[in-house]
Amino acid sequence: MIQRAAERGQLVGPDQLLGPEQLLEREAEVVSRDGPGVERLVALRGATTVDGDTREALIERTSELLTALLERNSIGHDQLVSIIFTATEDLTSEFPAAAARVQGLGDVPLLCARELSIQGGNPETVRVLIHCYSTRPRSSLRHVYLHRAKYLRDDLPE
Repeated sequence: MIQRAAERGQLVGPDQLLGPEQLLEREAEVVSRDGPGVERLVALRGATTVDGDTREALIERTSELLTALLERNSIGHDQLVSIIFTATEDLTSEFPAAAARVQGLGDVPLLCARELSIQGGNPETVRVLIHCYSTRPRSSLRHVYLHRAKYLRDDLPE
């Protein structure tokens, strides 16, 4: 994809940074040029919180988050590339990736990491970053923030 863009002379260098309106225009050009049914690599973000550090609670809330992200964005199993999870330091009972395995996503590359410990940060929080293929333009992707994580991105639509 990058090579194709470079051949067309469409790469943007640091001296050509685009603002939000120009980015939306460029995205519309890409969608119209490649056609509405062409899949491209996108990233979906989300977060949730857990009420208590138990394996069951962690798997339940993480599964809920994964299901919401995939359903709201009409993403199927074969469109998934990888999933990265982070958990705050107060969650130690299970890896968040265990929820993906329970859902049958064990063949998708999964990675867990520790969320930064920031003073005043949201406790008992699991975050996820899903890399997948989609025909949707970036502006119509639906990121999901559940439970006490909703306030982290209150600028996003439900």
